[in-house]
Amino acid sequence: MNSLNRPRGSKWVIGLLDFIVIAISYVFAYGLSFQMYASIIEFYSFLNHILWISVMCILTYQFFNLYTYSGRISYSKYYYNLVIAHVMIAFEWMLLKFGFQELNIPLSTVLIALILQLSFMIGVRSILFRLVSQDLIKKKALIIVKNSKLSNGIIQKVLTKGEKWFDVRGVIQTETELLKVTTEAFQDIELFIISPEVDTGLKVDLLCLAGKEGKEVLLIPEYNDLLMMAAEPQQIDDMLVYSIPSPHLSKLQKTMKRVLDLVISAILLICTSPIFLLMTIIIPLSSHGKAFFSQERIGEGEKPFKMLKFRSMVDNAEKHTGPVLATERDARITKLGAFIRATRIDELPQLINVIRGEMSVVGPRPERAFFTQAFSEELPHYTYRFMVKPGITGMAQVMGNYSTLPSDKLRYDLLYIKDYSLLLDLKILFQTILVVLHREQSKGIAIEETKAKGKIARYINSNANVFISKE
Repeated sequence: MNSLNRPRGSKWVIGLLDFIVIAISYVFAYGLSFQMYASIIEFYSFLNHILWISVMCILTYQFFNLYTYSGRISYSKYYYNLVIAHVMIAFEWMLLKFGFQELNIPLSTVLIALILQLSFMIGVRSILFRLVSQDLIKKKALIIVKNSKLSNGIIQKVLTKGEKWFDVRGVIQTETELLKVTTEAFQDIELFIISPEVDTGLKVDLLCLAGKEGKEVLLIPEYNDLLMMAAEPQQIDDMLVYSIPSPHLSKLQKTMKRVLDLVISAILLICTSPIFLLMTIIIPLSSHGKAFFSQERIGEGEKPFKMLKFRSMVDNAEKHTGPVLATERDARITKLGAFIRATRIDELPQLINVIRGEMSVVGPRPERAFFTQAFSEELPHYTYRFMVKPGITGMAQVMGNYSTLPSDKLRYDLLYIKDYSLLLDLKILFQTILVVLHREQSKGIAIEETKAKGKIARYINSNANVFISKE
């Protein structure tokens, strides 16, 4: 269960353990419901369907990322996901009972089983986390970066979000400091956190030292590293080469994705039509201006289109400021707007963009030309995002939050394009439910950045004698 060297097939072992837990939950549920005198017909129905019941539950766990039991994750968020997954399983049970009359299991038994299943799962996962945590003790860490804007973002993230796992002993900026990699120099350091901008030679030296001395390395990937993950080993005579596919979807994938988009957007438009009607009425009543708001965004092939939203800000919010990203307590956001932004109701009109073919349900979020130009100058790989349709939700949205750096969002977008499948789209849609329910991910950027900068200043002042460069 070592998080640093997790055995292959461990997910299958946990899946098998989950299958046993699910089966035990239903056996106990029958015992509690009928004092072990259940109808033979009902119990045989359970035995005949336990495999499919377990598969349904395990797939739901997978959609909610519940097999990421190792690594530096928030346990509270994990258990939150576990609870929401069981709520989803309850809805799936309703559909099963409606669609399969031969599934002769009383709903009271199902309810007891789900409560037991959730309780047992929390217990099992707690044991797993305890085993994993033995390898995730707080480690003496060294951050190695270049003297750039990206470096500040990395330092901010580690100091503000990683204090549970990292005892940061210093920050080395390789553009201003000569770094000689020796065992003596880093004897007390247990973990290196390396920026993607650090020179390749230095990375190799650090990786060699870490491998030799049993130290851990957290390497933030370069964009080329993400593309290499899809590489196929080939041979030219006896010479090994890697074939790196172009990061775009095949015609078959585009066709299947379009069908899924039309089906999902049509269903959602029908289901949310009362919300559309309500917003159309109350938004103009709550503040001056129209209910709908359209804004030019850049889509597939860098073609502009008009993206629709419910208006959450005052009318003509950028009349005097020009293009500006929203902050956490942005004065331009109306009271109703704060609610519909937090619940993502403001994004619902983009279903119309999906029907038109301008957007997909899942994909990289579309940006305005002003920002795409700025990001493209800073991040050369940014143009890869335009090889697929932009989406209402995406991997960057479910894995990050509003304040996630553009460079990190780009990594998730490239990973999505590289690993694209219909199953991945469905998984992201399931995870989007968590984003909607977890308001923390929809916060703005200003306050988080201010806190981070303050912490960096305090850190440098109190640790200036340890590896710190003040330049």
